[in-house]
Amino acid sequence: MPETLRYLGLELSGAKNQKTALAVIEYYPKERKTFLLDVFDKIAPHSDQTSDQALIELIREETGNDKPKKMGVNVPLTLPPCLSCSPRSCSPSTSLAGNCGSPSVRWMNQYIRKVSHAKNLKNKINPFTPYTQRPFELWARYELLNRLPKNHFFEIDEALGGNRAPLTARMHFLKKQLRHFPLCEVWPKLTVAFLSQKLALSPRVIRSYRLLEQGAHFRELILNAIAKQYEVFIYERDLRKLAQSLTGFDAFLCAFTVVLSDRGECAKVPKGFPEKSGWVCYPEA
Repeated sequence: MPETLRYLGLELSGAKNQKTALAVIEYYPKERKTFLLDVFDKIAPHSDQTSDQALIELIREETGNDKPKKMGVNVPLTLPPCLSCSPRSCSPSTSLAGNCGSPSVRWMNQYIRKVSHAKNLKNKINPFTPYTQRPFELWARYELLNRLPKNHFFEIDEALGGNRAPLTARMHFLKKQLRHFPLCEVWPKLTVAFLSQKLALSPRVIRSYRLLEQGAHFRELILNAIAKQYEVFIYERDLRKLAQSLTGFDAFLCAFTVVLSDRGECAKVPKGFPEKSGWVCYPEA
């Protein structure tokens, strides 16, 4: 086992703004201790570089050594099943009626039929669209959120919905530049929702931590709780920086969730789930 492992967390935003952030973590597996090395926010284009070039260069700088490395990202790494499928016979009457040959769409049809008969379901069942949604988005909505208190609920963005589509497209481009780099998809909101139970975070913290400015105090509470529970060392200046920056905070959560995944502390893929359609790492409750 290597002495240290390098983990990155990427909070990706649009290519034309300054909201992309990258967190860098060093993990010592023997001691099971974690150190936040740095957090870069406002990664943006320069006079001689596009934002994509600047981001790729930074990632390569932070991983330019022999240490094993992995990166958690906050946007979809896979596309909805209909976008990678091209049978000429495909039509709404086949794909949405349960006659589609795609394993992912078949799973989605079967899963919706299953949850439609479930009792005590907290979320209303809506029709799904396999050209904007992936199986995990259904699993998260009807399985994972159903395990959480109502005050932990959050809006689930579809991979090709209005909010996520441009970021999914950008990540699809970046993956080509990072094709030899292990990537894991992470939803920071989902990580906080499940960690909150272990960290004994109050409903007020969960309700308020995503507020841009007013949420800084609550983000700091979450960071301190994670540091204490999981032996994570964060310099005071970086703690303040993460608390003040929601994008930096989310980038840290992306990196830390992948650490938990490699430690065997994240949920396993359920039996029968079409894993190739995309899985999101989240802490086991």
